Amino acid sequence: MTAPGKQPQGYIKTALIAGLLCAGMFTAIVYGALRYQADEQLADLKVAEQARVRLASGLLTQKYNYAASDLRTVSELPATEAFIKTRNELQKERLKQVFRVLLEQKEFYSQIRFLDSSGAELIRLDYKSGRSLVTPEDQLQTKSTRYYFTGTMARPEGDVYVSPLDLNVENGKVEAPYLPMIRFGVPVFDELGQKQGALILNMKGQSLLDIFRQSMGESYPAFLLNSDGGVLSGPDEHNEWGFMFGLPSAFKRDYPQAWQQMAQNESGHVETPAGLFVFETVRPLQGLDSSAGSDDYYWKAVAFLPHSRLPVNALFVHPWVVGFYLIGVVLIFVAVFYFQFSRHKRRELRRENAQQARRFWKISSVLGDGLIVMDGEGVVTYINPEAERILGWSSEELVTKQGHDVFHVHEGDESTCAILNVMNTRELYRSKDEEFRRKDNATIPVILNAAPLTSDTGDEGVVISFQDFSEIKKYQEKIQTLAYQDILTGLPNRRALDDRLSLAIALSRRHSRYLGLMFLDLDHFKEVNDTLGHDAGDSLLKEIGARLKNSVRETDTVARMGGDEFIVLLPEISSPESAITVAEKIIETVAEPVYLPEGVGRVSVSIGIVVARGAGITNEGLMQSADAAMYEAKRAGKNRYFIREHSLLVDEGKGGSY
Repeated sequence: MTAPGKQPQGYIKTALIAGLLCAGMFTAIVYGALRYQADEQLADLKVAEQARVRLASGLLTQKYNYAASDLRTVSELPATEAFIKTRNELQKERLKQVFRVLLEQKEFYSQIRFLDSSGAELIRLDYKSGRSLVTPEDQLQTKSTRYYFTGTMARPEGDVYVSPLDLNVENGKVEAPYLPMIRFGVPVFDELGQKQGALILNMKGQSLLDIFRQSMGESYPAFLLNSDGGVLSGPDEHNEWGFMFGLPSAFKRDYPQAWQQMAQNESGHVETPAGLFVFETVRPLQGLDSSAGSDDYYWKAVAFLPHSRLPVNALFVHPWVVGFYLIGVVLIFVAVFYFQFSRHKRRELRRENAQQARRFWKISSVLGDGLIVMDGEGVVTYINPEAERILGWSSEELVTKQGHDVFHVHEGDESTCAILNVMNTRELYRSKDEEFRRKDNATIPVILNAAPLTSDTGDEGVVISFQDFSEIKKYQEKIQTLAYQDILTGLPNRRALDDRLSLAIALSRRHSRYLGLMFLDLDHFKEVNDTLGHDAGDSLLKEIGARLKNSVRETDTVARMGGDEFIVLLPEISSPESAITVAEKIIETVAEPVYLPEGVGRVSVSIGIVVARGAGITNEGLMQSADAAMYEAKRAGKNRYFIREHSLLVDEGKGGSY
């Protein structure tokens, strides 16, 4: 009976051996499959994160280009050249207007200054609380020892100095709360080519950091490091800006191996025990006409994938993998379970890739620049909403069309197209001289960057980011044509008066406060012109303008309408008697003799006053009433005032009281 007893034991032994062999084979297959899937997913993840940091690098560089272009444009304006030449108050006011327009049009600038060759601030405007503020002259400082001034003054003509991204320092101390700042500077020259000072433009560094954080997303921690490893932006705000206080770099302290590799390479990835670092070197000064040492001025954009979140580690701790392995050992259905496992993992991989693609398109759809992607044949494959808005075509109308034939205005065929040529040169192409054609057949100038694009499948193409340059050109032309001052007297002209009168009327309606408007006409001015000459008449008008300005409050407006006519706007007065007091003071000061090189000029003034408040008043109505009142003063004998309230006759000055 012993022989039969050995059969079960032999079966068990054979089954055990076979089971061990099958389990070993199954274990090898499962491990190999998991490792393969993890490595494949990790490779895709590296490509996706590399694309993200490159996108962040391109956006930061583009922001620098815009700032440098704005500063060069301001330095070349007639208002800037006129101030360099004359340095008088009139030209200073005009340059302040230019600075004010720039700050209010582009809120990511915080300050612009004109410094003379000794470093003294001559003009300084700050953008705070939604408005540009002119710094009073008694608060202007000397910046002769500041690094950005000496750096700018060392540049040749047309060159741009760019400071490091750091925190704003006022009176030798880091300003709190922290204000990240980048300073752009260009030297300015006179007609003889001599340096006369510098223009310094402060960009809010926070706008760059916001662009970086938005483009990097929130999937993984991201760092923006300076060339010394100092943290400009990171997941822990307590580690940021330590270098401003002499502290060692938190990144180099926590990840020394990663920093050593990143410092020696332009881009790539570094695997350390802490995790995977994907990095790209950002050189924002490349492309600028600057001798500021672009090779030494760089940042590192870094995406950090912690070790615990890498696919290689995450896959092996999933409970379902352990369960799958145990079921496979017990049932020996290795092929079936492996097939299902492989199929499931490939679906996850495709879903992850699709999510990455959707995330990329989502980012591109909210960019402020137009974005166009073309394949290797120049066929449009994608445009973002901003490109649709600028060009007027919808995505359906452009996709699958030849971009060169539809929207790119270019002489010659595709073989001479600089945009498509980037696929051959493999280099970034930047231009401010390209033109695109809109759907309505109008052409628009654009600033564009074109970069080669290569996919995992080997397909090649080009991605174009562009910005409509039309508004900037119109803005430049508008600055040259805006004239809010009277050329002779330096007083506000009719255009400036209309703006201030509209504001005064709005305040009167809101607060029910009186406002006064005076229409002044000089008596006997023609006699001065006839006897002393027109040059003397011009000098007299300047002196009268100065006396009028000294006779009113700083909040009041004295404007010249032309000839010998002036307007005085009193935006807030307590009562009509206040306007009468001002009129009497003006009559008295104008009557004083004016001593001119040609002789003594004597004039008087007839004043028409209108006082109003509340609803129902308009610019035109007030001007007409004040003009009519002035003629009443003329008819009453000149050298007096006549006052109306709310377009109703009230009384006549000099011979009557209100």
